[in-house]
Amino acid sequence: MPCLSLPRSRAPVVPVSSAMAIAMALLAGTLLPVQAAMNAQVARSLQSVPHAALLSYLLGSLTLIGLLLSRLWPAPDWRAIRTAPRWSLLAGVLGVWYICSSTLVLPRLGATLTLGLVVAGQAVSGLVMDHHGWLGVRRQRLGARGYAAMALLLAALALLTQAGGGR
Repeated sequence: MPCLSLPRSRAPVVPVSSAMAIAMALLAGTLLPVQAAMNAQVARSLQSVPHAALLSYLLGSLTLIGLLLSRLWPAPDWRAIRTAPRWSLLAGVLGVWYICSSTLVLPRLGATLTLGLVVAGQAVSGLVMDHHGWLGVRRQRLGARGYAAMALLLAALALLTQAGGGR
């Protein structure tokens, strides 16, 4: 049976425990300032933020091609892309915004403040998405602990944005 017609139910699913998911998310967050600093250095060398972003995406695409050629995942049924909401295909545009903006501002704001602002933006948008169940995210109302955590995050961000930021 050709891979393109492989039913979804037969596609292998990589089991990820809660602990592994937490570790992977923490590692992803740990790598964001490293990636931003690397991109800023490339942009400085090339004297061009968009060209540094292009290089980043090009090398990332080559890495993905290698991963896909490893055949660790079966080929998808490409016809199923018609079932995806049209707006979901714009995710790459948001990725370009992140790469270009973080590359541009990291040398000016530093890694701590830049990524503090990124994390705050992620937390606030995630909170709104969870609370309202937007964009296909399972609806999860925010409780008192969530509000307290958000207040502490915003307070930390306020301290970081003060002159010198205590850094």
